[in-house]
Order: sequence, then C-alpha cells, then structure tokens
Amino acid sequence: MVSIRAWAVVGTLGALSLAACSSDDDSSSTVVTDEHGTYHQVCIDKINALRATKGLSPYSRWVEAESCVDQQSTSDEQSGNAHGAFGQCNESSQNECLGSGMTGIEGCLDSMWGEKDQAGCSGCDACADALDMNCPNCSFYGPPTCGHYVNMSAKYYTQAACGFSSLGGWATIDFR
Repeated sequence: MVSIRAWAVVGTLGALSLAACSSDDDSSSTVVTDEHGTYHQVCIDKINALRATKGLSPYSRWVEAESCVDQQSTSDEQSGNAHGAFGQCNESSQNECLGSGMTGIEGCLDSMWGEKDQAGCSGCDACADALDMNCPNCSFYGPPTCGHYVNMSAKYYTQAACGFSSLGGWATIDFR
C-alpha cells in the first residue's frame, strides 16, 4: 500500500501556491506542449467531480499558472519543504500531495476530499461562502486537518492549477 502525505496551506492574505505545467488537453483554444501530458486536466476533472457531489460549480482550469506550479512543486520536492514556494504564482491557497506524483493524483485528491468526514471537520461546509480561519468545527491546520477539503470545496475560489514535480514525486494544486 502506498502512503501519501498531503499538506494544505491557506493564505490569510490570499496567497497559496505551487507550480503547474501547461497542457495539451486545455479546455480553451490555447494549446501548450507539456511534459506532464493530460495529468493537469485529469487533476482538475477529479476536483470538479468531487465538487459535483456537493452540488458545487466547477473550478475553471487556470492554465496560465500551470508551468509556475510545476516549478514550485519541483522546488518543494527538492528542498523537502512543503509549501516552501507558496505565493510565487499569485495563488490564494494551496494543497500539496507528497509522494503521489501524476499517477497518484486522483487518490491523493480523494484523501483530501475525505477530510470532510472527520469529526473535527463537520462545520467546514457552513463556511464555504467566505474564507474564515476561525470557522467553528473546521480546523485549517489540525488536528484534525480540514484545509485540503476547504480549499477544494470553497465557493470563493473559481480557478485551480495543478502542478507536478519534474522529479516525479510531488503534486501541487493552487487555487484562486
């Protein structure tokens, strides 16, 4: 069994980041060659499928930030410092999957979404309309940690960019 560690960062000043790559599989008319192939789209599609289970509108894919998020993910994996490059891509919040890479991204996202089922995270949905670091029964920093779920289910973000380390082990999702 593969163990995946995940980290979430929520910026009190509206900044969380990681680097992501541009993708051939872009929903707009822009076509960008990308070493990570379709995984950027797979990541966004998975987040939006999870959001749909709660009747939430989909995040649009933030293609312009993907190469930046890829670079930050690589930097963080090289340093071993989760969220070490946060804020460099003009993001508002960030989730990070340590050890999942491209092929494990869907499982990592499922784990992050599953945070909502923890007893200490039962109040998070009530605070989805606006960022509230003091949301009752919803700890951003834990224990238990609910921040990944909060970022993925927030109604105050409209875009997400997924990034993958060139070293192959880490993945990052930036929100704005």
